[in-house]
Amino acid sequence: MLVSDDTRPPGYREVFRERDFRVLWAAHALLNLGEVMKALALSALVYNRSGSPLLSGIAYVAGLLPQVFGSAALLSLADRLPPRLTMAAWDAARAAGAAVLALDVLPVPGVLALSTLYGLFDPVPAAMKTALLPELMGERRFVLAQSLMNVTVGAAQICGFAVGGALLALLGPVVTLWVVCGGALLSAAVLRLGLRTRPPRGAGGSAITPARALSTTWTVNRALWADVRVRRLLLALCLPACWIVGAEATMISYADEIGSPRAVGALLTAAALGMLIGDTLVGRFATRRRRNRWALPLSVLLGAPYLLFAAQPGIAAAAGLAALASIGFGYSLCLQESFVDVVPVESRGQAFGLAASGLMSCQGIAAGLTGAVAELARPSAGIAVAAAASLLCTALLVRVLRPTP
Repeated sequence: MLVSDDTRPPGYREVFRERDFRVLWAAHALLNLGEVMKALALSALVYNRSGSPLLSGIAYVAGLLPQVFGSAALLSLADRLPPRLTMAAWDAARAAGAAVLALDVLPVPGVLALSTLYGLFDPVPAAMKTALLPELMGERRFVLAQSLMNVTVGAAQICGFAVGGALLALLGPVVTLWVVCGGALLSAAVLRLGLRTRPPRGAGGSAITPARALSTTWTVNRALWADVRVRRLLLALCLPACWIVGAEATMISYADEIGSPRAVGALLTAAALGMLIGDTLVGRFATRRRRNRWALPLSVLLGAPYLLFAAQPGIAAAAGLAALASIGFGYSLCLQESFVDVVPVESRGQAFGLAASGLMSCQGIAAGLTGAVAELARPSAGIAVAAAASLLCTALLVRVLRPTP
């Protein structure tokens, strides 16, 4: 359990003093940079082969949906396998997959199938990595470490789009995939040589078989969901945020609605900047007591500005509203310590994976419903409805989000 501490929040230098965190952070940056570049390269590769925008779009997200099924079937492995060996081996496997794709010998269905297969197993090492943070950092540094990981994802995505786009334009998708392969090998080496050996949290001495992994995953998932404290926190981590992701997914059509289709990048960049600001404020400057107080107002902030999209603001005003609202994503960091406190240590990896897959599933549903409203009415109405849904979820979860005594 994490112990409450209201002393001055730690700084980034203190977090980076921990060797294992530096290793995880470097591998995390390489992973996210490579995944963005791979998605761009696969989308271009499939489009060049097929000429189909639909297949190109499917290639871009082919690895996402299978993660939901992988979480339902395999997440128990996150607590039953040795972290260093598993994460390093998975990055080596990612490198092998990128090499196969870079050989450019698979037909389009084979490319999509391989991407889908890798997406099935992705949740296990991702959950392992997240679950290691509270063990490495302790209460004082855990939230700042998590916020740094979140900021790194945003920065890696921006760099990945820039570098990947340049490589695609200059050298094409095949060379880009070879670069992704090299990055995955580097990440595997960083983890294998830099991370200290740790035993699995919940091995229990029993042999690991596919049937046992599936059975254990379902058993632990049911136990986690049956715990009212865990269930409420899972809902709080997923529901207010997923609707705002649905609103962001409608930004392209909103920009077209107000006659500025080329300015959609400004809207999405503003939203990303706001999220980085929120994560930095919560992680760097807030004690646990402040985080408890900030959770509810930040969750309200997440939805409220998007209500004003009903008035169809121009690009500058819309970008400002998106940036302001996205600061509210920091509310999820305010709940992380409470989540760690109520989850059994031996199931921590699976619990974090369950939260991540739940958020992903909710985002997909929310994006679909928001898009349906935008299709039936107009994009600005869809965004406003998503904002209202987010605020309704916040109101229903106020007992979880309000400050603890």
